[in-house]
Amino acid sequence: MSVINLHASCGVLLLALLFSALPASARENTTIKIAVPRITSLLEQDQSGVYQRIMTDALKQLDYSVNQAVFPYKRALLVFEQQQADCIFSFTDVVKRRLGPDSIIASFPFGAFRYFMFTPESESALTSPEELIGMRVAGVLGHDQYYRPAIGPDIELIMVNSDEQNIALLRQGRIDALIAAIPDIAPHLDGLNYAPNYPLFNGYDRLTCYDTPHNREFLEALSKVLRKLKADGTYRRHAGRFYIDFTDNNGPL
Repeated sequence: MSVINLHASCGVLLLALLFSALPASARENTTIKIAVPRITSLLEQDQSGVYQRIMTDALKQLDYSVNQAVFPYKRALLVFEQQQADCIFSFTDVVKRRLGPDSIIASFPFGAFRYFMFTPESESALTSPEELIGMRVAGVLGHDQYYRPAIGPDIELIMVNSDEQNIALLRQGRIDALIAAIPDIAPHLDGLNYAPNYPLFNGYDRLTCYDTPHNREFLEALSKVLRKLKADGTYRRHAGRFYIDFTDNNGPL
């Protein structure tokens, strides 16, 4: 067996183990399997992320069997696109573009996000993608699917696995700028400069699912609860400094 095939086989086995972690009584066809991409501060391996805490509160009010498995960012998307998960956090615009809008449905938002260009605080804030030309610019693997249309195909990006790696590269002087999202990067804003009125992309983080009758029923019920949690201050309480307010944005979409 080749190394590539071995890795693929191991990945499938790992996926099966992750999604079979529930007791047998809960592993029914009605269990909703969610692929969770690791996103700094929002979706974490230890389940401490802002969106995971909001989801926990929401599920307490719902009668659904849900199994969540955390993956590296791009791996989560691959798991979803291979239909090994019913839903995925975030990626709504990406998967609608890649799989077709008629096959995808998404919940009321868990939060809003905006991508910006960041430089060291000693440097001027960037207000136009053209200013990135000739600079050493880094981003997180997979995140460029959101902001690539804004910066164009000619800006070469150094891709790494996390915002923390990008921050380290910037502080070491190994890159000139990085592209990241707020609120993800909020813990690292000290020492950074950016132009808050010039985002590269504005979006919402939703639970994104294949449009099936069961998933639609689940997202309608979930969205109703999420709307209440936002209105009663639960979103703001969990998010703290990561909170970005947004006007009511209906779901499922």
